[in-house]
Amino acid sequence: MDRAAFDTLGWVKLPFDPRLAAWVDSIQPQAQQAINDPENRANWLRSQGTWFVGVDVLRDFAPLTGPILKAIQHAMGQDQIDLGLGQISVCTKGYPLQDAHETTAMFNYRRKRDFAHLDGLKAIGPKRQRKMEEFHGFILGIPLNKTPPKAAPFVIWEGSHLIFRDMLQKAYAEHPPEKWAEIDITKIYQQTRAKIFDTCKRVEVHANPGEAYIAHRFALHGMAAWNDLLDGPDEGRQIAYFRPYWRGDLQEWLENSVL
Repeated sequence: MDRAAFDTLGWVKLPFDPRLAAWVDSIQPQAQQAINDPENRANWLRSQGTWFVGVDVLRDFAPLTGPILKAIQHAMGQDQIDLGLGQISVCTKGYPLQDAHETTAMFNYRRKRDFAHLDGLKAIGPKRQRKMEEFHGFILGIPLNKTPPKAAPFVIWEGSHLIFRDMLQKAYAEHPPEKWAEIDITKIYQQTRAKIFDTCKRVEVHANPGEAYIAHRFALHGMAAWNDLLDGPDEGRQIAYFRPYWRGDLQEWLENSVL
């Protein structure tokens, strides 16, 4: 792993590792069972069926080993990591389509801005106040099948993690960590996100099975639309994501964000 690139850009792609390819093969039965499960599909199909969100549906998998383990330890800033449950994100041709509950503004943001967001920051209540309700260590993406690069790829704004780190330090400067989840940071978040759109490079990230990518916990990221002229595998684009929760002092979560 190029640690300097990760610390500077906020993401890194890991090269092919046969151990990771074997890990992907080992979870395929569980992954497909989770994707096809009727209850999961009822809970997680979005965008008129073109996106299976699949949060926490991957429950049975072997530990990660080798270079990928060392990479996520650096990204987390901790040696002991509990990956928790895995997400299986599946996109198919046509994504995104507008859901009935989705406003035109929300759909346009999804289509034109990749629904860019900061993980853990939730829109709360009718006023959609942004509050940091979850504190993650990093974002790890592991492709489960081979797809074309423009098949709804992961998107990241390089360097955005440094800008969001400064924003969070400013927003929480006068508050103890136990109060951070209660603080409305809507205004400063929207202002900072606009700055990132104007100043940071947008990058589409593609990888194949046996490869992986890691994004910094403060990086602005999203998912691009499936290219209209592109075909892909019948099963869609499948990626396993892990976002482990931070364990320990939240002040370290904020300060130990770039090693």
